[in-house]
Amino acid sequence: MKRYLLTLFTLAVFALFSYGQTVYEDFEGGAAAISWEGLNGTFNGVIANPDASGINTSGFVGSYTNNPDFDFCFALGTLAAPADLSEYNVFKVKVWSPIAPIQMLLKFEGGGNAVEQYRDINVANQWVELTFDLSGGAAYTGLNKVLVSFNPFVLGSTETFYFDDIRTVEGVECYETFEGGNALPWDAVNGEFVGPVANPAPNIVNSSAECGRYVKAGDTGYSLLLAESTTPFDLSVFNQYKVQVYATAPTQVLLKLEGPGPDFEVTKNIAVTDAWQEYTFDLSAAAEATDLNKMILFFDPGVETSQDTYYFDNICAMPKGACANVEPNPDMIDDFECNRNATYLNGWDSLSVIDNPDPGVVNPSAKVGQYIDPLGEPYGALVIDYQNPIDLSVKNQLKVKIWSPKICQILFKLEGGASNAFEMGMDVPVANEWVEYEVDFSSQALASHKKIVFFFNAGQDG
Repeated sequence: MKRYLLTLFTLAVFALFSYGQTVYEDFEGGAAAISWEGLNGTFNGVIANPDASGINTSGFVGSYTNNPDFDFCFALGTLAAPADLSEYNVFKVKVWSPIAPIQMLLKFEGGGNAVEQYRDINVANQWVELTFDLSGGAAYTGLNKVLVSFNPFVLGSTETFYFDDIRTVEGVECYETFEGGNALPWDAVNGEFVGPVANPAPNIVNSSAECGRYVKAGDTGYSLLLAESTTPFDLSVFNQYKVQVYATAPTQVLLKLEGPGPDFEVTKNIAVTDAWQEYTFDLSAAAEATDLNKMILFFDPGVETSQDTYYFDNICAMPKGACANVEPNPDMIDDFECNRNATYLNGWDSLSVIDNPDPGVVNPSAKVGQYIDPLGEPYGALVIDYQNPIDLSVKNQLKVKIWSPKICQILFKLEGGASNAFEMGMDVPVANEWVEYEVDFSSQALASHKKIVFFFNAGQDG
């Protein structure tokens, strides 16, 4: 029976984001910028800050009291103009609650659409700041109402809550860039750290002037870099960590966050050497953790004898955004949207993510990969490197959707392991249309291969 492990990507053959801040409400001057009303409760208006301390020393805040007879009490604000969430859609709100733990709801609605998110309030009687990812409303244009609800869907609540500073923030939290010095106190454990140092080879991935350098100790498998933050990392929304790495040897890199409670880690393969690459670590499993204040990097983890040099830079966290509710699919090699599990070697610099140029029945996806066939290379290749043998024992059917501008041949190849290379060619039946190909690798079920190779326009130049 054929099984489908190797469902690949949609592929067409042919950067930090720029965000800003918009303050929606700060109650400064004792007046509200938004027209608020209380529904199933009372909006008490703008009052003097009852606890001007900690993260909120401003003079005025908003006040809302729940009605115990209703389980959904909320303050509803009418905006002077619809909110534009197309680009600025990560919100922060400062909140003071007399009870904890409870939830808070932030919602924008209007024009027949709505986008919302619940966040936990875990500390009572002090100002806390909550982060809301409302990127799901990026396409909505009529959002002219904002709703805040404290302890929603709980009967009998009579408490008064305070809120302030509803604003968008940059869609990225950068913890280390090495520009002008170190932002984090890096400590090399069994190795040597120097930073900042000059960028050894700026490229399109990292053109920064400075970065960090780490030389691995050659006598322990888990020499590491450790940085302890003065405050815990907020992973409630910002949990997609990106790290740029320049490696001198193919290996792996492990990113780990620790604190007094459970720790979280993700390992990524490094295939490209002597060039900057950016690796994404999905730490959304730690979204509820509030005590992670240590960041650890392991290069070449588990290998005792290596003494290679690594450069790293631009450690930034971003929201999961539109991928927040997408189920991870380990069988998807790359869909160029939310399930991006491939590590590219050769051809990485000819590959980019673009809008689907020809959506339709075969491929309705919004995003696809675009590979530019290099001139002067009849067998220019796009290589996916697994580093370890690919398990083809059961799942050995590769599916690929390809849009080709010409009728030609595409060559699919397995290589890089202990077995002899295996390849299979397929003709492109029609140009300028999406075609789904199924490549039967069942004859390699017991073989040892570490790489999948694609030759688009195989044997032809241009």
